[in-house]
Amino acid sequence: MSIAAFAIASVPDTATTRRLFGLDDLDDKAVSKVLFHRRKQQTGSSEDLRWDQRAIVGLSLVRQTPGGVDMQTLTADDGDERTLLDAYYATVGNHDRLLSWNGTDKALPLIHFRSLQHAMHQPGYWQRLQGEWHVDLRAWLCPAAGDMPTLDETALKLGFPGMRGIGEKQLYDAWLAGDMEPVRAFTEHAALNTFLIGLRWQVLTGLQSARGATQYADALRDLLRESRSSHLGAFLSAWGDE
Repeated sequence: MSIAAFAIASVPDTATTRRLFGLDDLDDKAVSKVLFHRRKQQTGSSEDLRWDQRAIVGLSLVRQTPGGVDMQTLTADDGDERTLLDAYYATVGNHDRLLSWNGTDKALPLIHFRSLQHAMHQPGYWQRLQGEWHVDLRAWLCPAAGDMPTLDETALKLGFPGMRGIGEKQLYDAWLAGDMEPVRAFTEHAALNTFLIGLRWQVLTGLQSARGATQYADALRDLLRESRSSHLGAFLSAWGDE
């Protein structure tokens, strides 16, 4: 079975906000503050932006196939948002299952809305999404609304590296500074943890044998060993280079 675990990085949608409110004379930081302020007015307390108030600047996919494991990552340095969306659709459409963490509530609505903005055409993807193709691991664990665990918390409890201190704040600051390396680290850590939780899910549900999951985990370790990225090296060290 071929499986793709994905994660995205998003930031305030300054382009749309600038256009809607005539803020052409403000930079991204100032426009973001306007968006955060409006969101706080809407919610009464929280500045956490809704999915339709965000734009995608990073994408990582960890892919499991009969031939092994690989990872694909794109950030805003590699192309515009449509380039990232094209890569997402081209990759996930070739896999039997799509795994996410909180994809149902956050990532997929954002991907779909941004796809509407770019007037994209993906009928095959939409048809597959109507069935059991996509598995949101967080919703699978705890489908009820309310106080839900984070990916970082869940990964750490299962013995995986977690996000290693890389969160939304670091992502936002890096994006403002034009530094895509923390964006890359954020998406890759999120996709890797999702994939590792997904391996346990495969064994638990009978989609994969314990031996097969161990082989895929070993293949992922080999992939991380070959990387020259310092944050992937740190991820491997935290996981255990066994």
